[in-house]
Amino acid sequence: MERAAGRCFDWIYENAPKLFPPSITEEGQWQFHVVCGTGNNGGDGLAIARLLNRSGYNVSITVVHISGNESDDFKANYGRLGPLKKSLSEVRKASELPAFPNDCVIIDALFGIGLSRAADGLGANTIERINNSGALVVSIDMPSGLFCDSNPNADLHKIVHSNHVLTFQNPKLSFFLAECAPVVGKVHVLDIGIHPAFIRDTDTSYHLVDNHFAKALWKPRNRFDHKGTLGHALLIGGSSGKWGAISLSAKACLRAGAGLLTVHTGAAGAATILHHTPEAMISTDDAGHFGYLPTLSQWSAVGVGPGMGTHEESARALKLLIQESTAPLVIDADALNILSENKTWLSFLPKGTILTPHPGEFSRLTGHKMNHFDGVQKQRELSAKYGVHILLKGAHSSLSTPDGNVCINLTGNPGMATAGMGDALTGIITGLLASGYTPYAAAALGMYIHGLAGDLAPQSHESLLATDLIETIGQAFNTLKNA
Repeated sequence: MERAAGRCFDWIYENAPKLFPPSITEEGQWQFHVVCGTGNNGGDGLAIARLLNRSGYNVSITVVHISGNESDDFKANYGRLGPLKKSLSEVRKASELPAFPNDCVIIDALFGIGLSRAADGLGANTIERINNSGALVVSIDMPSGLFCDSNPNADLHKIVHSNHVLTFQNPKLSFFLAECAPVVGKVHVLDIGIHPAFIRDTDTSYHLVDNHFAKALWKPRNRFDHKGTLGHALLIGGSSGKWGAISLSAKACLRAGAGLLTVHTGAAGAATILHHTPEAMISTDDAGHFGYLPTLSQWSAVGVGPGMGTHEESARALKLLIQESTAPLVIDADALNILSENKTWLSFLPKGTILTPHPGEFSRLTGHKMNHFDGVQKQRELSAKYGVHILLKGAHSSLSTPDGNVCINLTGNPGMATAGMGDALTGIITGLLASGYTPYAAAALGMYIHGLAGDLAPQSHESLLATDLIETIGQAFNTLKNA
């Protein structure tokens, strides 16, 4: 606890001048109001208050007695306050809560990671008082009232709205859920010295795809590799008005490392695709869209769906692809929409198939509209049931695996919320599959490289296009290689 408090103090000391509002005290110092519960999170708050006071900051403490229980660590830090106890107020009912000025910094140490039910009573009153103050809020480990790794509290009024969260050692699952974004603010992960072996050996179903994780998946090319050893990818898609989607996938597929690429599409789109990606080969479909299945024996990986349409002939051809393909599959876009209308086909998907839905496609696939947390749980369920990988796209894309694990991606930015980004992702993953990566490695590395390419693109978030991202895929691989 003392290490945790020390790291929080260090962060506050380093960042106060550039992040926090100016104080109006005569001394010209920052004014901190530390709001503590009586559990271990409150003990952290008391230790932080002591360190702030020792360094000359103006500190006041409010201890909120939500229950009659006090943890041993809270008691120990309470006993260490010394003269600072003169600046401490004890609150046992809502009428005793202070009014926090809007130009102070509130240190939120009310509840920690162990919360399992929504705040009520005095706890909810305290959270409301903090939220209504207009002050800048720094939460310790978790915004008070937010659940750590279960279904997030639907009532955001019962959760502290943090500007900054100083969390310990590893981020928490809730930080990556869209529903929690209004209350989480900016997250800062502080290393408090937990032994790496303990973290490594801790059983968990959730894993972060960061630079270290992605680099362990990446396979540098062999000196004697050639296009024949790096696989022949097949991309199926495109239809009237949607030739651009499969064109984006094609260029991204080759940028991701496929040795050869054939695009199976309607004849009317061939010129468009070749204009954008002359390195690709074309297989034309007489139906004008995906209507028949080319011979499958020569492909190392197959990606299907971008711009394909949901024609009756396409549905029949997709069913045949699912039943007959011996190459690993990536199923996206309109192919997912067809699958959502024929859910019994899920049982026939080849093991290791990768599905890449966005939230709307995933809702259609499951038949239920759900929040982000429930979506992640449903991912795990479907991956285990059907033996497939599901990459649920979003601000922090999540990849569920047949063994019940979930990998959460850390790359990407809001500029990627635009048309064509999913088509590029399908191409990247198909390219990695074709060049020899396993379905798991292709999906996990693919979503990381996809997001990293978006981060490296020079365009602003307002003007980023999928074509810009594709042009930085090579830079993303170089960044990973040189890290």
